[in-house]
Amino acid sequence: MNKTYQVPYGTKDILPGEMKIRRRIEDAIIRVFDMWGYDEVKTPDFEYAELFETAGKSGDFRFFDRCNHLLVLRNDMTAPIARLTATRLQGGEKVKRLCYLANLYRYEEIQEGRQCEFEQAGVEMLGASGAAADAEIIVLAAEAFRAAGLEDFSFSLGHVGFIGGLAEEAGFSDDQIVQIKECLRYYDAVKIQDIATSVNGIKPKIKQLFSEFLFLQGGIELLERVAKVVTSKKCLGALDNLKQIYELVKAYGTADFLRFDLGLNRSLDYYTGMLFEVYLPEMGFPAAGGGRYDKMMDKFGVRCPATGFAIGVERLILSLARQGNVVSSRNWDIFVAWQEGNLKKAIAAAANLREEGHSVKLAAEAMGQKEALEALDENGCATLFYV
Repeated sequence: MNKTYQVPYGTKDILPGEMKIRRRIEDAIIRVFDMWGYDEVKTPDFEYAELFETAGKSGDFRFFDRCNHLLVLRNDMTAPIARLTATRLQGGEKVKRLCYLANLYRYEEIQEGRQCEFEQAGVEMLGASGAAADAEIIVLAAEAFRAAGLEDFSFSLGHVGFIGGLAEEAGFSDDQIVQIKECLRYYDAVKIQDIATSVNGIKPKIKQLFSEFLFLQGGIELLERVAKVVTSKKCLGALDNLKQIYELVKAYGTADFLRFDLGLNRSLDYYTGMLFEVYLPEMGFPAAGGGRYDKMMDKFGVRCPATGFAIGVERLILSLARQGNVVSSRNWDIFVAWQEGNLKKAIAAAANLREEGHSVKLAAEAMGQKEALEALDENGCATLFYV
């Protein structure tokens, strides 16, 4: 097969009409971020490999520059935003609200909604450590989904502190804690139970929680039930933090979409507090995710609590398409056509119509009126202006 005519594995072309839909969704999301006081930033598509290694991630796509520096196509935006803040944005307001729209690159087994090159829209709030910041992030994510045209979504909210605290209360070793977190990521309930069974002296009620770990899901009553079982300060602190976040999200009037998942453990290792994923009924994997990462900036020599999220733009579009709410749009208002000798008049007419706010296509060559009418549909225009 001739590679000249193919795109690389995991990438795709975005065609006319499709791009118009994408731009509408992108603009709607960024507009919401702006309304909430977030400044848009842009970082390079590739960074030095050390940046992602410092943040606990490696790069799937690596290459060398002419000075033999190892570079990586970015596969996450949190580390670049942390670098940007630590090196360029010290001073000014204490709490920094940043947003972005960026392409990311990860080697994936491709399927609908998963590509090696994909686009994310997201926000990072840096400098705020309380539940108020986490609640703002969660509600803003919901507002972004609504701006994109999606209403039927659910948030699963968990806490890294609960997972770690419960493992410590059970008396697990560091290696077993790592294994438990891996099991949660891959939904391996059997292995979780095996690990809990292998530990001597574990309390029966705590052992029961481990057998239910992947199913510790529900509303605020779940937190109250579990709080009566655990004794670890770390667990109780995490549950209390989740309750605070819930009450604040409720104050925004948007708690109906929120449910708790105490076994939630995302694939990125830098989370330190609450974390969440957003699910849509049309797909079996999260369309967005985020959480608190208070120690990321330490790696850049700056103490700074932070929280944020990222939305997969392709996944929003896929969900809308499966709902039947995406129609490829290549429509303009007016087609200005002209007969031989009237090009300058046509140019002036098109300019006037654009000043009035119309979208206009100008014919590229002279044509008769009948030919112009036939060209109207072909050009996706609603009205003919003929001179």
